[in-house]
Amino acid sequence: MAGGPSNKSASQLMAEANKKAKTANGFFQRMLGAGSTATEDARALYVQAGNAGKAEGDYPTSVEAYKRALDLSTEDFEKAQMYEAIASSYKMFDLPQAVPALTRAAELHMSQGKWTMASQTLEKVAELYEQMNDLENMMKCLKEAHRFLRQEGQKAGANRVQKKMAETLALQHEFMQAQQQYEEMADKTKDDPMLKYGAKDFWLRATMCALCIDVENANTALSRYLNDNPLFEERSLEVKLLRQLIAAVQEQNKEVFLKQIEDTPLSTLRADRVFRSLTEDIAKKIGGDVDLK
Repeated sequence: MAGGPSNKSASQLMAEANKKAKTANGFFQRMLGAGSTATEDARALYVQAGNAGKAEGDYPTSVEAYKRALDLSTEDFEKAQMYEAIASSYKMFDLPQAVPALTRAAELHMSQGKWTMASQTLEKVAELYEQMNDLENMMKCLKEAHRFLRQEGQKAGANRVQKKMAETLALQHEFMQAQQQYEEMADKTKDDPMLKYGAKDFWLRATMCALCIDVENANTALSRYLNDNPLFEERSLEVKLLRQLIAAVQEQNKEVFLKQIEDTPLSTLRADRVFRSLTEDIAKKIGGDVDLK
């Protein structure tokens, strides 16, 4: 983004930029063909003013400066930069206003065929929706970002976004869809020498999603994963835990269910937000809210 460091305040730079912008629109400047240079100078000053506003913590001034720089931008890549800068400042004091600005930046990246940049920006939009607890729109952004990353062959990025999709679906109680996403990730990673051990965690989570539906679904899913994948076998900690949890649900024993989670050697699961949400959903159903038998 244009605009180098300056010791001047945001208000000083805004005043200079306004003066320069007014000069650029002057009759004699246009007659002499100097208007274009003056406009570029004004834009650079507005960007500097926006940066200074952020440094000072004056985010409304920063937004106003970036908007004026946007108005003077002619290239799509410059406009995308400005929209991202505007969103960055809005995030600090008016989160909902950051969404349309960042969405517009993503659209500009798409119009230029910059699919990876578009996907990265859409991930940022998804993060905003997550902070606003708007999981439906968050999922829409993640799905689009995932599609772009897949078509660009960005395997690691696509896996990262798909994992977020699965987690979001689980938190939305869309257990069948979440299970499907976890299954797909397990299938993609099970034969990768670097990633294959992570597949066991995906099968674990897929089975937990199935258990949120009912015991029959959980048993069917677990049997299928065991039969199809030698890496996922009875001696593994993940399978032992799942067997214990399914048995506790069948017996409608919430105390045993919670004790198995508390005692599992897979200690990182207890601090995992999504896994905790799944176990809480299952525990509530054991308590009689919903019959899992």
